[in-house]
Amino acid sequence: MTVTCFRYLGCYEFCEQAERVHHHLELTRNFVANIYHKKVKLTKVTFTISSSIIADATGIPNVGEKWYKAQDLDEHYYEPYIKSRYRNEKKRTFPFMFLEDKYAPMMRIIMKYFTCEGRFSRLYTYHIRILMHFTRAKMLNIPYFLFRNIKKMAYIVQKNPYPKQMCSIYNYSLIKMIVLHHLNLLNIF
Repeated sequence: MTVTCFRYLGCYEFCEQAERVHHHLELTRNFVANIYHKKVKLTKVTFTISSSIIADATGIPNVGEKWYKAQDLDEHYYEPYIKSRYRNEKKRTFPFMFLEDKYAPMMRIIMKYFTCEGRFSRLYTYHIRILMHFTRAKMLNIPYFLFRNIKKMAYIVQKNPYPKQMCSIYNYSLIKMIVLHHLNLLNIF
């Protein structure tokens, strides 16, 4: 079910590409630390960052609802994904074990490639919102979501000193894909 859903929605190739791209910690840190008004200047190259650029670099379709983590999600939307015995305990955060077992493999992939927090023991409502996309219950603009994630990460990284920045950096493979895509367009790589 998982592979079929990811292929159908144009995200399977992104996951494969993310596995092949060897992420580069310093590239990601420098990229994120230098984002200003959708532009990133590294050495003598200026990169543009947007949902369209992310769609081009990843092959993920730039369609669907533009939704982000801070937006509310009505509880009735995520009821089908939660085990019945836990449905009365709905909150913005809940243990992974509340998730219906049939959605667990898909959720692990979502957490690995799309939200990238590394907290596999708990879920947030935005995890369910992304799961809704992959189960085709409510379409989400994934490139927009990833773009907003990068902007938020940049904000947090830029307001913290160097050692503390490292705890807030993620989406290494995505950043490297964006850089490689841009360099390829410039015939540099």
